[in-house]
Order: sequence, then C-alpha cells, then structure tokens
Amino acid sequence: MSRARTVSLFVLGFFSVFSFPSLAQEDTGWRISPEKVNIQMGSDRPLQLLDDSAQELHGAVWTVNNPNLAEIREEEGLAVLHSKGVGTVVVSATLGQETRTREIKIWSALRPLPLGTTNWGLHPIGREVGDLPAVPTPDGPEIYSLEQTEKGDTYLRADRHDGIQVWTWKMPEQTHDVALVCGDWTGGALISADRGDGFTLYTVDKEGTLRWQHTFEGARKSHAYNLEHLVHIVSQSQGGTVTTITGLDEISGNVQFTLTVPASHQNDKNLRAEGAGFVCATGGSSKAVTTDISRIIVNMDSLAYVAFRQSEWSLDAGNCKIGSVVDRQAVTLTRDDKIMLWQIHPDGTYVSFTVEANKLKQSYGAPVNITYPTPSLLTDNMNGTLIPMRTSHVLSAENLGDQPDEYIYRVNPDGELVYRLPLPKYPGVLHDDVVIGNDELGFATRGGVLIAFNVREGKELWRWDSNTDDISVSAALADGSCLVQTPTEAVDVWSPTKVKVYMSGKAMLSWKGVYRKHN
Repeated sequence: MSRARTVSLFVLGFFSVFSFPSLAQEDTGWRISPEKVNIQMGSDRPLQLLDDSAQELHGAVWTVNNPNLAEIREEEGLAVLHSKGVGTVVVSATLGQETRTREIKIWSALRPLPLGTTNWGLHPIGREVGDLPAVPTPDGPEIYSLEQTEKGDTYLRADRHDGIQVWTWKMPEQTHDVALVCGDWTGGALISADRGDGFTLYTVDKEGTLRWQHTFEGARKSHAYNLEHLVHIVSQSQGGTVTTITGLDEISGNVQFTLTVPASHQNDKNLRAEGAGFVCATGGSSKAVTTDISRIIVNMDSLAYVAFRQSEWSLDAGNCKIGSVVDRQAVTLTRDDKIMLWQIHPDGTYVSFTVEANKLKQSYGAPVNITYPTPSLLTDNMNGTLIPMRTSHVLSAENLGDQPDEYIYRVNPDGELVYRLPLPKYPGVLHDDVVIGNDELGFATRGGVLIAFNVREGKELWRWDSNTDDISVSAALADGSCLVQTPTEAVDVWSPTKVKVYMSGKAMLSWKGVYRKHN
C-alpha cells in the first residue's frame, strides 16, 4: 500500500507485539492474555484466556490476591481488572481444575509511565511470520500477526489496541513459506502462501472471514492498492524472464486486467554458448533474460507506477571458423538499454515513459556497466516518482568488480528525468526505502549511513554515520527528524550531531502508535 510516510508520534509507553515465550510450566496449554501488563491507577485492563492455538476460552473463575489494589469483574465476555492502588497484583483464572496466574503492575497516575515501559505483550503460538498494523476502521482490529505452529498450521491473529485478541483465522493449506503481505483499505489483511511453482493470495476481511483467494504462477514480487478497491499484483516466472501485472477487484477478487511487461533479450549471431565460453556456429539464437523491476506503487494521482529495465543485447562473432572456440574479446556486444516507467490506469491501459536510454557497441570481453531499478519505488509527493537505482560493474564473466554505484532518480509527472542523486557505495544488504517528511525533506540509507536530501532539487543536505553496517529508515517524523532502525535500537536523527535513542529493539509503526517487535 503506497502513501506518503509522514508520521507524528505521541506515545507514552510501548506495546510488545509478541513477548518472548514463557517457560513457566503453569502456562502450558492455556494462559491469561495479555502478559507483561503495566497500567496506571484508575485504569481498566481487559483480560482473556487463550489456548496454545490462540483460541479463546470461556467459563473461568477470576480472582485477585489483593482487593485493596484492584478488583475484577466480567464485562461483555471479558474479565476486566479495575485498578485502585499502586503496587503489583496477581490475577488468577481457574478453569476446571487448573489455575493460571498473571502479575500486573499498577503505577501512579500522577506521572506518565517511564519511557520504554511495555504496556502489554502477546504470547506467540509458534513461529512468528510477521506482524503489521491494520488500516483503521470503526469496528476493526488494530494489529495483525501471522504465526505458524509446530504442526504446520498457520493462523492469522487480529488484536485490538489493548492487546485483546478479537479473532483468529486458520489458513486452509499447510505451507511453510507464508507471508503477511499487507493490510487492505477495508481493514482486512492480504496473506500469501508461496510455493516453488506459484503462490496463492488470501484476503481475509476485518471480521476474520475469507473474502477470496487467487492462485498465480511464478513468484510474488510486489503489490499496491488504490482507493477504488483495485489491487495490483506483480509476479515473475522462475528465472525472471516473464513479468506479469494483474489487477484484481479488492472486494471480489475478480481479475480486471493482466499486463505482460516487455521482456529483455540476448541475441547471439554466429556463436553458441558452451560452458563458460563460446563456439563459432552458424545462424543465430535469441533468449529472454531476467527483467529487473521495482515494486509497484499507487501515486497521489491514484494511478499505479512501476519501473523496469528493458534491454536488447546482441552478440556477434563476426567471421569465424565454424566449431572453433571464440575468445570473448573477439565478440562484439551491441547494447540497447532503457529504464522504463509505466503509468497504469484502472482499466489496464498504460502510458510508457522512457526515463533513460543508452546505446553502445563494445567488445564482450570489456568491462560492462549495468544500470537497473531496485525495489523501493516511491512517490515524490509531487505526483512524480523517486526511483532507487543501482549500476553494477562487471569486469569479466568471473569478476563482478567493486561495489555498485547507488542513485535516486526523480521523475516528474510528465515522465521526464529531473535528477540523479548519487548515494554512498556500501557492502551488505540493500535497504533502499525512502521516506519523505515536511518541507520536501527526504531520507534514505545505504549501509550504515543516513542521507538527508531535498526531494525537489535532489540536493544532499547532510549525512549521519551510525557506525554500524546495516540501518534502514522507518519514518519521517513531524518534528523534522527521521526514525531509523539499527540492528539493536530505533533512533531519532535530526542532524549529524543530534541523535536520540527512541527505544531498544525493533519498532513497528501503526496508525496510532509504536510497537516493539520481538521476532
């Protein structure tokens, strides 16, 4: 789901999306949820019972060990703890012949909870696949989490802002490679079950009911929703030679259109690949090669955009002796490379922009530079796009050369290239997300460096070095800072010299606050 990422945070404490699994024997089979609860005096704390498959249990007898600190009563099927004094109270739930307990700390209401205090945490039922905020609706959940049990069952869990689980949905198939893709505009969730030959998308509505499912060939690459309930899915065949964009109705799942992205090719003349080299041969051949493509987004104009590299390479051995080994230096490479940007309309028609085009002829044995988009295409908040780009240097078939050059291209609404902003080279995992704040202030990371730049002009403003190897941007905040995720903590960065630790661990931003992730 594509949108400008400017977030204002007013959070007194933190929520733990999942707590580390408890090793206490008393919680085997079922438990009181949430756990790690901290509240302020005078507050009410809803509680519930969940079993090891996250199914809610009813019929327990609830008690507290100190009536002077709190009392407990049932309201609308939940146990509700009302706090009356400062201290730690032990809540007990008896179901049949078994009892479970939970400590709850009650703080004074005269001052905020200490910064970093967990308001509540949830107990995972197995492997934590992912979690994300739901799109706010009047009666929908706030957080979705996808978990997989030891038996291979996959459950989608929906939770309220206070950690109370409202429903679970069990995936109808057992597949290890599953993903919680995103929330949709109706408050539901999109889930993917990925297999070697294809994938199935499931849309579950905000009530926990399967709305539709659709199976695709190939691998899932990206997705984007518009506000008219059209979801765009980009998929790619094994090897990446065939790329398809499918538009589906978000509500019914019906296919509205299917587009095939133009393929790239390598054309061989008078030669045949054999092992790591070439042999002179008669005639010619052509084969499709991998298409490098960005993710798909929906821009401020409600139209979808995607960037990709389209290339036609021709290798010619010239006059050679049939059957002889052909040296790479003797092969002529003719290249026609383009960076394309598609603007896709809801009816499946599109406008194609050529962002950059290069033609050259060289020896195939000479160094080759290949420029292509990386995934994180983004709006520039001016109805144009920001395209993260990379140029790799191939010195020879056996040597990929040094680190690639990194850029951000800005393309205006007419499809014209405005600038190429160079970014620092780095080794390691690519985090190419860009976030945009107020006053056309953009942030990007490469390696352990945060770069602030003017989005309109492409002018770099400053850099902050985290002294780590791997950081990523989370959000541009209303106060002009950037929330950055490091390997160990989330930090606010205002300038190269003004930095503040926001919280330890990994942060997840919702529409209403910040959650601490433990997976």
